[in-house]
Amino acid sequence: MIKFNLYKKGQLTPVITGDNSGVAITGLAAGTVVATGDYEATNTDDTGKQTESERVPVPGFTVPAADPK
Repeated sequence: MIKFNLYKKGQLTPVITGDNSGVAITGLAAGTVVATGDYEATNTDDTGKQTESERVPVPGFTVPAADPK
């Protein structure tokens, strides 16, 4: 299975890991603007047999407001 790691730029420890269904950054306030490259993603496998890929910058985004259901 593919494993994804998400890092804050310049940090050595992932802030979150996930699988092939994806990852989600949590804890950011609505309206927060995240610049391209503030987060970086890698992939590997959960067995440790595959070397972790090079970091790829995550495209910038703005955190949307919560959906009031």
